[in-house]
Amino acid sequence: MARTKKYLQFGIMQRIYQGSGCIQMIPNILETEGWDRVMLIADPGLYKAGVIDPFEKMLKEAGVSYFIFDNVRPNPEAATIDGEAVPAFREFRAQVMIAVGGGSTMDTAKGVAIVGDSGKKVMDFIGIPPQVPLKHKTYPMIAVPSTAGTGSDVCRNAVICDENGFKLVPSHDSILPSYAVLDPDLLAGLPFHIAAATAVDALTHALESYTSMSANDFTELFSLHSLELIGDCIRPFAANPAVDEYADKMSLACMYAGFSLGIASIGQDHVITHPMGEEPFHMPHGDACAMALPAVIEWNGLGCKEKYRKAYNALAKQNVSEGDFQVKMLIDWVIQLNRDLHLASDKSFEAWGYSGEEVLEKMLRHPIFNNKDKTKNPDCNYPRVTRMKEFAHIIERIDYYSKVTTGEIPYEFC
Repeated sequence: MARTKKYLQFGIMQRIYQGSGCIQMIPNILETEGWDRVMLIADPGLYKAGVIDPFEKMLKEAGVSYFIFDNVRPNPEAATIDGEAVPAFREFRAQVMIAVGGGSTMDTAKGVAIVGDSGKKVMDFIGIPPQVPLKHKTYPMIAVPSTAGTGSDVCRNAVICDENGFKLVPSHDSILPSYAVLDPDLLAGLPFHIAAATAVDALTHALESYTSMSANDFTELFSLHSLELIGDCIRPFAANPAVDEYADKMSLACMYAGFSLGIASIGQDHVITHPMGEEPFHMPHGDACAMALPAVIEWNGLGCKEKYRKAYNALAKQNVSEGDFQVKMLIDWVIQLNRDLHLASDKSFEAWGYSGEEVLEKMLRHPIFNNKDKTKNPDCNYPRVTRMKEFAHIIERIDYYSKVTTGEIPYEFC
């Protein structure tokens, strides 16, 4: 059968502001669009910490009516979106959402956006092709990230938990925020572990979208530049996100990786990290990305060695030639980064809850793995075709790598 043609697709269907102080553009955006009734969706921790105060002040000074919705869970639930957030938007007769916070805040807003006035539930929109027009009115949003990791502000994906607690991913053009306002000043107060974990999430987005079989000239340009910026600043940013230079570079890196993942998509790391965020692990997403990455790179090594070489040179500020490069160099760089940033609390996969075959089988029952054995090779985005037995192998290697603390690390081309 002929390989499905993958056309070059590129472009950014939103307006973006990035740079110190750019949140001051929000009143201008509202005035330009004629929006004067706002649902302000805020991470409850940020709300309690006073981070939302400047937004309230801006809205009051602009004469805009607003209300705050702060029932935002670390893993947004469809029940909360359907039962609380959507009715609240409608009851207030809001015209737009301003989502201030991390990925969970923006995912909550995206759930409201795609449901719109359809009368349906958010899980009804799982599996709808991203470009297919919806017949109902969807709700616009302005995304204001408070971390530099998720990329949700510039992509059309959301992660929402169904009634069983499984993380599923609605993806549609209607949930690409109309505006993204990326102000690095908001990153200044991030605790070390959050700055580190979210930054590694951005690194994973950049690396996986760069090596995706759906990558193209547009996405590769941005994902590789994202890796360059991350290599420049990830350690000092985690140590002190209040330094303007580091915060700005991480903000840009996250944005560029977000452009790429929205088109080229991501890889096996982000598949595996879905169950790692659930029972029995409940591991924060960025920590899970970090723990899984060495094993995923190892598995993909035969499929994208040259791209891994370029990624390594971008991250490590090296100029290793094609003949001298070994994939283990990139794996070792990631392992050392994870140690330096104390990702996953320096604990092994086993300490987080992995206990072998029983947990492995539970992970592989997650809906994210549905049909992996049926995906046709030409339609696979991964650098190396990965079926259920290969996912099982990668998970076992994650367990192995998480226990390695010192000395030479055995590396295998599988």
